[in-house]
Amino acid sequence: MACEKVWSLGPHLFAFLGYMVLEVIVKEQMVLLVKLQEQDQTLDRLRRQIREGPQRIQEIEAQVETRQDNLEAGKNRIREVQKLQRQIEAEVEDGVGHVRKSKTRLLTIKSNKEYQAVLKEIEDSQRANAEKEDKILGCMEEIEGLRQGLQNQEKDLFAMRETFEKEKRTIGAEVRQAEERVSEVEKHRRDTAKAMNPELLARYEQLKARTGGRAVAYVKNTTCSGCHLNIPPQMYNELQRRDSLKFCPNCDRIIYWKDGATALEGDMSE
Repeated sequence: MACEKVWSLGPHLFAFLGYMVLEVIVKEQMVLLVKLQEQDQTLDRLRRQIREGPQRIQEIEAQVETRQDNLEAGKNRIREVQKLQRQIEAEVEDGVGHVRKSKTRLLTIKSNKEYQAVLKEIEDSQRANAEKEDKILGCMEEIEGLRQGLQNQEKDLFAMRETFEKEKRTIGAEVRQAEERVSEVEKHRRDTAKAMNPELLARYEQLKARTGGRAVAYVKNTTCSGCHLNIPPQMYNELQRRDSLKFCPNCDRIIYWKDGATALEGDMSE
């Protein structure tokens, strides 16, 4: 009689044990999938950091070069204005000489008409000289303003170069650390991939390429975090049992139950 009772429980016991084994296998594969995706995301971030490091240095160098070019442009402008000032000063000097000669001519002129003409010539020359002297003052004011501006630009450029050198060293160190970290994570990723079911790994790689790097997504309250759409209630119930791998019917990502994520994450380590 006792044997018959044990035998009657046998099929149920075997089915239960089979279910437990299946749940463990599915859970192990999901742990590996989530871990693999985290490793891939870490590698993407590190490789982006390595790639963007030289670009960041080039951007800062371009800013320094622009500031240097502005400084040189200011110096060139000072030289141009100084040249213009000397040219106008020479013209004023010629004008003064012309006025002096014209005044000397007045002493020898006997015709009133000619005398008036020379007087007008002197007035015109003096007025022209006055206008040129105003231009000279304008040149002097511009040069003074440019010099003050250049002093500030030189100070800013010096500070910028110091900051650039510090940032350049920092970026270089970050890139080197990222390169070392890539080698380490790549090794862990190879170990994770070896432990996975080959067909599931191939499916993961296909999904990763198609979804922009996120092949695995959690589901919470029947909503897929990958596509933000709801999955069918029946699938959500099956997902919580964790006895088989599920794929989102909307985005085709491999999905797992969010409330079960703690158990998954607790088993993960690099």
